[in-house]
Amino acid sequence: MTKERPQKLIRFATSVVLMLALAAGFQTAQADTRTLNFATPRPPTERPTNDVLRWWVDEVNARTGGTIEIRVHWLQSLVAFRDAARGIQSGVADIGDVTPEYTAARNPLWAITQTETGSGDNYIATEAWRRATKGFTPLEEESARIGLRPIGYYSSGVRVNISTTRPYLTPDDFKGDKVRMTPRAISARTNSKWNVTPVNITFTDIYSALERGTIDGAQSYLYVIAPYKHNEVAKYVVNTTIGQSLIPVMMNARVWESLTDKEREVFLELEPLFSEKMTKAGLEEAEQSIQLLQNHPRYPVEYYTLNESQRDAWERDMAPAIQEYIDDIAKRNPAAHELHDRLMTHLAEVEREVQEHGYPWQRKQSLEASE
Repeated sequence: MTKERPQKLIRFATSVVLMLALAAGFQTAQADTRTLNFATPRPPTERPTNDVLRWWVDEVNARTGGTIEIRVHWLQSLVAFRDAARGIQSGVADIGDVTPEYTAARNPLWAITQTETGSGDNYIATEAWRRATKGFTPLEEESARIGLRPIGYYSSGVRVNISTTRPYLTPDDFKGDKVRMTPRAISARTNSKWNVTPVNITFTDIYSALERGTIDGAQSYLYVIAPYKHNEVAKYVVNTTIGQSLIPVMMNARVWESLTDKEREVFLELEPLFSEKMTKAGLEEAEQSIQLLQNHPRYPVEYYTLNESQRDAWERDMAPAIQEYIDDIAKRNPAAHELHDRLMTHLAEVEREVQEHGYPWQRKQSLEASE
């Protein structure tokens, strides 16, 4: 027994050392995981675009080997949507959805993402912007100057008019109503003498404003109506089929520079995948929204799609306002005209591609079926 005791002690000591080594290794692995906070105004509901966001979060973690973990803060719980750019720049959030509509004074070129004419299709708008800005140095310089770096894009989809009084099929239907409008629409109202009172409120305040009667209508986006319950307080929804709001996903530039080469490569690889998946999910949500809005068991709405004549009326009145808007942006950044022209060119180009060949995922399915 005296001979076995030293051997038992050796085995015990070896086990202790092994456990300590494993524990140390586990702690090191845990310490090497960096959490980046993602701020979004989205409610954490089960919807296709949220599924894509959750997929992206998992992909970042998997492809970095667990060194990066994304923590999503839903429903403006980390930073208000209108303050997202400042919140990310200051480091309150590391990443987040940003709408250039609220930050045009600080980043004028990004404001060009908000369109009033041309296709409102999620994929067409997003892909056109990606092509228009590829290698466009002035935009890269502007992003660097404000301390933000884009790592993905998605579109809020086609603009729609929601209202409580009557459907806004043409500008003549405003009839003095109080309406939440985009800056370009406000300019068009002045130039074309629309009989409407524009009201400046944030997107997240639309529900309460419609409910209280502070506004009679708003320019909005098709697939956000049901999640934000706007159909509870609006009676009419008009799909204009034109115009959209592009949402860049921005990362704090200091955070970007602090990433390893491998980690930055992961975000670069995921950008086109994320953007395409989000556009597809956005289109799916739009179709789901149309069905839900028309057939909601408690709060159905009257749904309209503009005919060619009605669409022309909006585009005709909007054209001078858009030119004025781009001229104003050019006072702050002379590259505005070139970027806008590039965007309009690519919008038409991508729209033709979709009409002739379908969306990329449809082309892929056709190719796989033929093999």
